[in-house]
Amino acid sequence: MTDQNYDNDGTLVGIALGRFFGPEYAFELEVTGDELNFGIDYGLRQRSIELNMLKINPVPLWHPYFLMGIGYIEFDGPDGLAIETGHNAMFNLGVGGMWELVPPSRVMLRGDLRLRYDLNDTHQPGQSGFGDGVFSLGLLVPF
Repeated sequence: MTDQNYDNDGTLVGIALGRFFGPEYAFELEVTGDELNFGIDYGLRQRSIELNMLKINPVPLWHPYFLMGIGYIEFDGPDGLAIETGHNAMFNLGVGGMWELVPPSRVMLRGDLRLRYDLNDTHQPGQSGFGDGVFSLGLLVPF
């Protein structure tokens, strides 16, 4: 969801590698890529690398968490924009949860909702600086 619109504007794919520090904290390095089309095949592509800190409440059956992160994001816009490529600093704030699929904590379902805000001030379509709402759903596999 981008720029205060509550529609599915595109698809994000990501992978993270992290480490737990006790039952309540985790740090992860996450790499993501997305393409935002806004329902009109717009073609705004973004890639990011982020360092996130998770504060986890390790209650039984579900582990809610708060996420904060900083990172770097770059974009490639469609042809014809005044500024077609660029890069900026970014910030993440979010909440989520982890549920055990294969006990004891062998495979977990993870979902979160976060606000991804970058310092892009180009004021172009899809990049007007309000931040993007990102919902992610994935698997967490400890090794």
